[in-house]
Amino acid sequence: MRKITLGLATFILSTNVFASMDTSYEARTLDAGIYTTQDQAYAAGAKKTEQLKTLPTKTLANELSVWGSKVLPQTLKIDNTEVLVESISAKAGDTEYRSMVKVNYHYQIRDNDRN
Repeated sequence: MRKITLGLATFILSTNVFASMDTSYEARTLDAGIYTTQDQAYAAGAKKTEQLKTLPTKTLANELSVWGSKVLPQTLKIDNTEVLVESISAKAGDTEYRSMVKVNYHYQIRDNDRN
């Protein structure tokens, strides 16, 4: 009986050591520059999208500002991207185009703060 009680107590105490995992889904919009034509802005956005997809995981985490001691960096994945172009004008007749890339992504985090 003593061994069973000791074994059960050890099991209950050790379960708090193991961390569970949670998945965090986020979105971030990155600037891809300002251009004189819409076509240039869309091309820059497409180029930025391709660059993001080929980055090493740690570099991608820096680009998307994914930091923290609980983040599991190798789990960072891009779900989808969207190129957005916005016309801007400082004065009448002087239109430029801002290129942005919206990135939807997810990653896992350690959740060892059990209540």
